[in-house]
Amino acid sequence: MTFLLLFSRGCDFYSTSLWFFENPTGETNPLYGFFGVGWTGLIIANIIVVGLITYAFYYYSFKYSTIKIKSSSNNRTDFVSELYFNEKGHFLETFYKTPKNKMTMLAHSGYVLVRVVIFVSFLATIHNLCQFYNISFYNSFRDLVGRPLYVIYGLMIISFFYFSYRLWNKEYRQTTDTFETDNI
Repeated sequence: MTFLLLFSRGCDFYSTSLWFFENPTGETNPLYGFFGVGWTGLIIANIIVVGLITYAFYYYSFKYSTIKIKSSSNNRTDFVSELYFNEKGHFLETFYKTPKNKMTMLAHSGYVLVRVVIFVSFLATIHNLCQFYNISFYNSFRDLVGRPLYVIYGLMIISFFYFSYRLWNKEYRQTTDTFETDNI
């Protein structure tokens, strides 16, 4: 996964450089658009972000184990709430509040973000290459949706929720299977 992360970021870097060196005004990265960060700033930001994601993924892969919750969680939302906040009823807070179990959040961030960044990097690469080489089917797609930027950011958000759900579902099943086995 780490290799795939680095490869996908390299593909995005290459495809972005096709546009950015010639005409940086077409760059849609928020760091450039809102903050005016140049090419060097984008490289430094990418190194920092990829480093943090790699560390979190390392932690998930080699240091983290699912917390064994002994509760009567009948659904995944209660399970996730207990996983992050040690009690039921706080599921929605996982999206806007720092959880009590920060190491669980770090591990889960590694699992989710490595997958999201790989997916989004390949999406951006496809977008940049199709646009740079003037691929006709992609031009038709752009005419249909207007700005592919909204589609790409929408898919990025959807992929974040998808991979989070996948992780929570996996850990919920592991925990319920463990307790069912223990009770037999």
